[in-house]
Formats: sequence, C-alpha cells, structure tokens
Amino acid sequence: MKKCLQHLTFLLLAILALASCDKQEDIDRAYTDYRYDIVTYLEENGTGALFEYLGHGDSAAIKLQSRVSVSEVKAHQRVLLRYDFADKASNADLRNIDVFGCSAIFSDSLRMIMESPDSLPRHQVKLRSMWRTGEFINVHCLVEFTNKSRTFMLVADGKTLDNDTVDCYLTHDLRGERGTFWRDCYASFNVGALWKRQSFKCLRVYLNDVTFPDTEYYDFNK
Repeated sequence: MKKCLQHLTFLLLAILALASCDKQEDIDRAYTDYRYDIVTYLEENGTGALFEYLGHGDSAAIKLQSRVSVSEVKAHQRVLLRYDFADKASNADLRNIDVFGCSAIFSDSLRMIMESPDSLPRHQVKLRSMWRTGEFINVHCLVEFTNKSRTFMLVADGKTLDNDTVDCYLTHDLRGERGTFWRDCYASFNVGALWKRQSFKCLRVYLNDVTFPDTEYYDFNK
C-alpha cells in the first residue's frame, strides 16, 4: 500500500509538471518575448507604421516595419516601442516586427539660451540612464507625478556654443504644481545641429539628480 501511494504521488507530480508546462506555453509572447526601445516613428505606409531604430553611439539605422497603425503619433516623433522581431535570424536593414505597445514620449530638439543657466528651472529627477543613439540624447528617469503639463527640455548655454565642450542643462519645471509619487519618464532630444559643428567635441549634460547627487554632469564625446 505504501509503495502504491508513493507511485501515485510521483504520478500526480508528473501530471502537475506537464500541466504547468502547457500553461506556460499558453502565455502570450507579448508578455514574455519583447524589446523596449526608443525609436523614431517615420510614416504610415501600405503595410503599417514604419519606425527607425538606432543602436548606441553611431550604429547604422535599421527600419522597423510593423502591421499596426499609430496614427495618433506625429511623423518623426520619438516613441517608446514594445515589440519583437518577426524574423529573428535576419540581419537586414529593414526588419519586420510585431508591435505590442507604442507610447509617445518627450520628443524635442536641443534648445539654446544666451542668458545665465542659473535662470533655468531644474526640478529634481531620479536618473535611471542617459545614452546617445546617433543624433539623439535619450533619458530614462523618474519624475514626480502631477495632473498638469510640465516643461522637460534639453537646453544649451549659447555662450559655450563655440567651445569644444558645450554645456547643456536638463530643464524640468512642474509649473507651480506639487509633485506626488515618482513615475517613469522617457525623453529623447535631437542634438544633430550641434553634433555636426566642426568645433564641437563634447556635449556636457547637467541635471539635478537625486539618485547620484555627487555626479553633476555627464559627457558625450564626439
């Protein structure tokens, strides 16, 4: 009887393990197999939305062809795309993708001021990462939530424009609102006009970061 119970226990465990595997296979790949990238929405064509992906630094651009419509996003706006390659074995410069989510983010070009940078509002953020892809400086951070619009820009100090190192400031203004809980924020800034200048060697970004308060700025070298 004892041996029968042992065999029955092992059989039940095996059945449960198989059931668990079957259940795992039923999970939608949109929740398990995907990438998160900041990309540029280019246009809507006969197939669907077309995006452009740039890797870190000066990597070559890759076109991403989807079968979905994102008509609410403007052409050349930067977006946070959740997707996967339809053909993972391909290395072509045009890839078909399956899109699982597309969210608009702060998308802007580098701005310039001639007055003192001390006048810029620089409300605190919690930096997660900052990186360059081609002519874009991308930011992932946490910001304090409000129910109102805010200002979030990258601004260059015009007085340093002819220097080999150009000082830029992450401008963050809650516009008088009181922040509550922290939430994710993604932003992407086109710095191509500055990056093409012959005298330019380094883009230096200052920010008010509470995650790494001892790090006053980050350099992106040409």
